[in-house]
Amino acid sequence: MTFPQLFSHIDGIEAILIRDKDGVPVLKLPTNEAVDQLDLQTLIPSAHILQDQSSRMNLKQLKTVVTYWSARQIITYNVPPLVIIVAADTNVNTGALLNLYKDLQSIVSETLTQRA
Repeated sequence: MTFPQLFSHIDGIEAILIRDKDGVPVLKLPTNEAVDQLDLQTLIPSAHILQDQSSRMNLKQLKTVVTYWSARQIITYNVPPLVIIVAADTNVNTGALLNLYKDLQSIVSETLTQRA
């Protein structure tokens, strides 16, 4: 399975940004322009701060962060070594988006093993 196939069955997803551990964009879906128009890059620092604070308080590492911004919900998945940010309409089922975490883990591990 690929990233576009995984998200294709959920209506209302506007953009997906995948970044590596250094913050460099790896993939922008559906287009670079769609991701840049939503300015998803500005949301990364706040999600990163939440993850840092969680680890400092000896809590488990955050897998996902859900935020609402403008008329969108933003889901940030921490799937080492990648961070995946999904912008979706507020009418999209948040639970369905959160349940994608295990699928994202398998896609990332398959992709990394194929490249190794």
